[in-house]
Amino acid sequence: MQKFIAFSKLFVLLCVAFSANLVFSQNTVPSDSLDSVITPFRKGRWLTSLSGSISSSSTELKTTKDKTISNEFGINLSTGKFFKDRWLFGVTFQGDKKEAKGDINTVGESLYIGPQFARYFSNSKDGSLYLNVSPGFVLYRSLATINEIPDFREESEGNGFGTLVSLGYSYVIRDLISFNIGFNLQYAWIGADTFNETGGMTGTENITISNISFTFGFGVILDDFFF
Repeated sequence: MQKFIAFSKLFVLLCVAFSANLVFSQNTVPSDSLDSVITPFRKGRWLTSLSGSISSSSTELKTTKDKTISNEFGINLSTGKFFKDRWLFGVTFQGDKKEAKGDINTVGESLYIGPQFARYFSNSKDGSLYLNVSPGFVLYRSLATINEIPDFREESEGNGFGTLVSLGYSYVIRDLISFNIGFNLQYAWIGADTFNETGGMTGTENITISNISFTFGFGVILDDFFF
């Protein structure tokens, strides 16, 4: 419930920022023909962004006193070109790592790659609310151990299909540097092979991963790519 309230507050803040930005742009732009002059997200420009996310949570069962602490880290690198004012097409890479410590310890890692389509809604020179959608390919692996059974190790490794949706606000300085804040919704369907070192058994399983995270980062907007 606390996470839902936090996300709701962030969404409201983003909507307020977008509304204020839209009002400002309407008051300062005499016509849509000036859009490509004012917006930093102009046709033909390149945007390269780096962002990260981090979260931590703990769960305790009162009946058994079992406590689990989870930490998750993520990093995203994306680049693309504006094929139209405020419309971007490119590619994105994202890596995630999740650790859970308790009676059962697990470590999971995933690597995501796919094309991205982004829409920046405002033509203000100061920034814009954006929506980014990316379908792509996911590589996944995990390791589970049990404290009471030191020799127990279960590994899973596989791949599948995923989607990544980002909503946030990008604030631009000097038509060059953007600072981004928002949240990501990631969903993935993975087929994985498992191996248990204790029993020497292998098998397959279907894994579904869903994740919502705050993101923060920066980007560089250039008229030409780096070279």
